[in-house]
Amino acid sequence: MSHARKSHARRSSRSSSLGHMLFLMAAMAMAVAACSQLPAYSHYEHIDGENWRRDDTVTFQTVVRDSASYRLTLGLRATNAYPYTQLSLDVGIHSAAGTQHSPVTVDITDPDGEMKGSGTVIRHYDMPLSSLTLRSNDTLTVSVTHTMSRFSLPGITDIGLTVEQ
Repeated sequence: MSHARKSHARRSSRSSSLGHMLFLMAAMAMAVAACSQLPAYSHYEHIDGENWRRDDTVTFQTVVRDSASYRLTLGLRATNAYPYTQLSLDVGIHSAAGTQHSPVTVDITDPDGEMKGSGTVIRHYDMPLSSLTLRSNDTLTVSVTHTMSRFSLPGITDIGLTVEQ
């Protein structure tokens, strides 16, 4: 076999191996994407004027499709205009299984006064709430109010809820 033919045979073999490798990587990426679950519900409510008043209840409502166990996570976005180290909330969870109210405390800053959470200008905080079993077509309503002594809180920009199986 001439030198030119051997070189071509090696390139074909490498191209074929590279093609197989790319195909396998693409197939694996599609399999991972297909397996990852999208949340059953995810929504944020913007706080008008970035001043959250104690009498402003943020309410989320959704109807679940499948009978399953669901994890609820409360999301919060805040700026450095928020003047306290913590935020105290009352979270009401209403479903066919009943109603429960839970106090939730969010640590906004660390002991040195540095804001926690992810982000730079607007910080994001996630707080796991609870897990509950719901049946197909059950309505889930979650209400959130702050219980701070100050009536109007600056620096709170958004409150959100994510519901995942």
